[in-house]
Amino acid sequence: MSVYSCTVCKFRYDEWLGDTKNGVPPGVPFPHLAGSVCTTCGMEGEERHQPLVETKYAGLEATYYDQFAGKAGIAFYRDWLLQENEKGPVSVLELGVGTGRIAIELARNDLPTCGVDWSPDMLELAEKKMRRMLKKKEELLELIEQDIHQLELGRRFSHVLVPEGLFQQATCRDEQRKLLGRINEHLAEDGVVAIDLLLPPLQEKWSFLQRKYVFPDRMVYQRVEGETSLSRQQFRYTLTYETFLEQLEQPRYRVDRELAFLMPGELQLLLESEGFHILNSFENVPRSQQKAVEQPADGYDMDRWQYGGYPFAEIAAAGTARRWTLIAKK
Repeated sequence: MSVYSCTVCKFRYDEWLGDTKNGVPPGVPFPHLAGSVCTTCGMEGEERHQPLVETKYAGLEATYYDQFAGKAGIAFYRDWLLQENEKGPVSVLELGVGTGRIAIELARNDLPTCGVDWSPDMLELAEKKMRRMLKKKEELLELIEQDIHQLELGRRFSHVLVPEGLFQQATCRDEQRKLLGRINEHLAEDGVVAIDLLLPPLQEKWSFLQRKYVFPDRMVYQRVEGETSLSRQQFRYTLTYETFLEQLEQPRYRVDRELAFLMPGELQLLLESEGFHILNSFENVPRSQQKAVEQPADGYDMDRWQYGGYPFAEIAAAGTARRWTLIAKK
């Protein structure tokens, strides 16, 4: 993240916000503060000043994740990997498996999957869902707690999934190349990687509001307020959960996240520079907007509605958020 903390005095500087007290306007990079702001250290010393790491998904963000992420990507990845499985046996590694939304559906369809995440809260929810939804198939899903930037599983997979903008948590090219290197180390020969890109709205500043009943007596408001910096090639958002129980507001939950602003063409060039060959690139949209809905013979269609996305859902309107998926072969 673009927030730096002094390991001695604990002073924090946020590049997006600046420091009004010391006369620093928003947008000034941390290295430009050298020789100013602090009379003790002069804001110098790499070991003394460290960027804060990305906040893990925890608390209410983990609890409400499935409620707002919905079904985005689940049917697409299942159907695509089932087609791939017809060509030859598939083994799947999902990075940022979270609550297991996608991984559990893959295992339900007899596709062996390994899911990696660094959030204990998200993995705990995934394990509960796995026990409930994968009876007699639990061996098809393995969950591992590990930082993807330090990924070391000692084995290779035919397919690696990097969904929901996870790749963009690497906010600079050097981090992105290192992450692709980790992915490459875990791909079998001729293996395939699929990466989801989140594109924020076109405006410099933007916001979303979603609300729904949860559990079932709680009204939950999810507010996402963000801004995009083309000069930094990043976008950042503040996500807030406001929960009301019997009209009484409960404690709020708020977290800031920062992602790389990466266009599909840029990711394609990056993948090609790292030795990957692009197989496909397309925009994900809800199934209901792609084709007419047909009632199945048994009267129930679990794939009829595929709306969702996190932190914002894709909306088929000009200027709104978009989600792209790029598929590349090793």
